Amino acid sequence: MNTNIGENIVKCRKINGISQQFLASKVGISKQGLLKIEKGLASPRAETLERIMKELCITPNQLFGAEQITEDNGSIIDKLQRLQV
Repeated sequence: MNTNIGENIVKCRKINGISQQFLASKVGISKQGLLKIEKGLASPRAETLERIMKELCITPNQLFGAEQITEDNGSIIDKLQRLQV
């Protein structure tokens, strides 16, 4: 099981074509703060993790590595399309 949340954030961000700057601004942190989280150099507060999960449309299991993030389950657009059906 992969427990590196930073790697999981990067993976989901890249699947969706989201820049660090964009995600950081949506979450309310600096780009440098997000970079530190992604590299495992900073431990984010629970509120920050909640906002990251909300913006990336991922579950705690995906964030913490209990469920692998793939193109199929990590795409925000796919999730939104399924909700509209």
